[in-house]
Amino acid sequence: MKRVLITGAASGLGLALAKYYAQQGWAVCIADIQDEAGEKVAQELKQKHGSDCFFQHLNVTDDNQWLALQNEIATRWKGVDAVINNAGVASSGDIDALELKDFQWTVDINLMGVVKGCHYFTPLLKKSRGNLVNVASMAGLLHISGMSAYNASKAAVVALSETLYAELDPHGVKVSVLCPAFFKTNLTDTMRSTNASGTAIANKLMNKSSITADDIAEKVFNESSAGKLMILTHKNEKIFWLVKRYLPSLYFKIMKNTAKKFNAKMTEKQA
Repeated sequence: MKRVLITGAASGLGLALAKYYAQQGWAVCIADIQDEAGEKVAQELKQKHGSDCFFQHLNVTDDNQWLALQNEIATRWKGVDAVINNAGVASSGDIDALELKDFQWTVDINLMGVVKGCHYFTPLLKKSRGNLVNVASMAGLLHISGMSAYNASKAAVVALSETLYAELDPHGVKVSVLCPAFFKTNLTDTMRSTNASGTAIANKLMNKSSITADDIAEKVFNESSAGKLMILTHKNEKIFWLVKRYLPSLYFKIMKNTAKKFNAKMTEKQA
């Protein structure tokens, strides 16, 4: 039986990933700060699929909790075949408005939480020649104004993943980075924003998306198993990313115009 560790797996995309991997017969470790929800998910998956699904409390910023998780998996499973660093948070606000503590909070969870997952579990992945999946965002490739902390943290996850894609290849470890655009999730529940409009816009875009967390989970399973580095889930945003790569002047013109329009709307509301 194959074994997967998923952080942030008690809700949202992490939950969809846990369900999909369990359906494929994998043992799943649900690692999350939501104890009650995490325990419930683990029990439901275990009862439904008969695999060894269990919950472990994990705050991805806490090194001691990472070490405890590493020890639990090494003892219980004797190894791991896939690690999905999914836990993340959102923040928004202009650079001179977003508090530095909120910028740091975003980086600590979105970037350093992923770094720690890679650091503590790469030794086990080398032994199993397994899969490492880091969840970034399309915000790691396309950088909308007013999202500096989130964009920077996710862009760093992309850079980290590209580095490890080459670094871990001699050890037989496949590395993928997931870059989805908007889809229905609970990301804005804990979002730190200097402007309620930013959260409202994000919720509107998520609710309009035709792509679900279940769709993304299936894509992650198939494409990470195939060793694909960049997992892109949204067609329109992928095209826009290609525009950025091959027509950067057009891309930045569009981004500047978008920023001006958003700033004008905010000025109107404050008037």
